[in-house]
Amino acid sequence: MLLQMVQIFTQIVVSSLEQGGEKAQRLEQDLGISTYGSFLKEGIKMLSDGINFLQNGRYGKLVKDGKFIASFQATMLFCRIWSRLLEENRRILFPVQVVWVNGAPGAGKGTNTRNVMRALSISARPIIVSDLLKGNEFQEKIERGMLVDDEDVVYAVFKRMVENSHSGSVIIDGFPRTFIQAECIQLLQEQLKPDSIHMIAVVLLIDERTSIQRQIARGKEAIEYNAKIVDTGGEKKEVRKTDKDPELARRRYSEFCEKTHPALKLLRKLGDYHEINAKGSFDEVHDYIMRTFEKK
Repeated sequence: MLLQMVQIFTQIVVSSLEQGGEKAQRLEQDLGISTYGSFLKEGIKMLSDGINFLQNGRYGKLVKDGKFIASFQATMLFCRIWSRLLEENRRILFPVQVVWVNGAPGAGKGTNTRNVMRALSISARPIIVSDLLKGNEFQEKIERGMLVDDEDVVYAVFKRMVENSHSGSVIIDGFPRTFIQAECIQLLQEQLKPDSIHMIAVVLLIDERTSIQRQIARGKEAIEYNAKIVDTGGEKKEVRKTDKDPELARRRYSEFCEKTHPALKLLRKLGDYHEINAKGSFDEVHDYIMRTFEKK
């Protein structure tokens, strides 16, 4: 299995070199910035260590100055995404400050995203990843029975960030959710250099009981609201299956604890990582967030 992965990655790098290497080098010379080419070179060097990956019985990883940066898979995925961005943009610019907000189901990401915006004086509309995934290209994939994979999601998020580079500061709501997505954030910071982009991670946490209670309460409120507007008209609120079934709500919380939260912890490497206890009242959580960021 691991040998097949190395062979596949080799094909990816060779293909990427043929299609984008020369263009990347020209852009590097014209713009004086580090682009896709540098990651391709790093990928080639990593391939030469493929035998060591196999002998050690573990997946490959990108290491710089002795520090782990990302898995081989995430690095190759990032290369492909960076190449696509280069094809679409003369120069790739990102907001100078990016705040990644995520948390447990029922932790109040929407409400507390607004609190973070106030605390950091961010006026730009947040990029809500769940809304991005409702776009036509993703819905068409889902309708054809295809999966929306990490590459699709990371590309959509990075593309929207580039489109909002003029905002200066932007909040990303609901990202990352997997290890590969979190590693791509680290690779982005490495590519852009930490002194050119400031990244903040905010993780909202609550216990299982509170999460289940809030999910079910949210479902009841949405169902009641949707019933009221049948005659008056208006946009219906989304009602997830997990908002109606306590067992499904529990499973969703467990999924967060087992998969999403460990991935979010990778963002500690960004240097500005905050876990927020979101169990309290609106005012309590609001005040805590304001105190957390009052010196920023």
